[in-house]
Amino acid sequence: QQAIHNAEKGEPAALLLSPRIASAMPGVESGNGGQFTYFLTAPMQAFCQLAGITPDIDSDTYANAENILFSALEQYEEILSTSVGLNIVWGQILPDPFLRRLILRFIFCRAVLFYFHPEEHGEHLPTCLPSLPESVSPNAKAIKTPILLLAENLVVSNRFHFGNRT
Repeated sequence: QQAIHNAEKGEPAALLLSPRIASAMPGVESGNGGQFTYFLTAPMQAFCQLAGITPDIDSDTYANAENILFSALEQYEEILSTSVGLNIVWGQILPDPFLRRLILRFIFCRAVLFYFHPEEHGEHLPTCLPSLPESVSPNAKAIKTPILLLAENLVVSNRFHFGNRT
């Protein structure tokens, strides 16, 4: 897939690539990017499944978590759209609501997996080509904070590794 990037004949391509190794998520097929696809299609449910949250979660807690996620994605959109150095390929894609939603969910997925796996970043993180700006990297405080809030709201922050990360 990476061979496609910079080998285009016409318009440059943007690629979202699933991680080489998926996290253990019960009920989600790990092959062919099953976990990655789950995050792109249903990020809240994917987060809950990754963190081991049971389906019988309190409805108010779940609704609050959904609000945190919705606010996070709005914040990520604002950061991305105002980022200096945003590659023109991403700039051309952002106006499309469907593709923008995928990119924002990709940012969320990458950050969640970054904090879920303390050691093996390369193998467990999805990648994209061309690279997105540092302002939306998992290390960015504005990307980390909503994930921390979400984990605290769902009482699973102990399953993530937020310490020693900037």
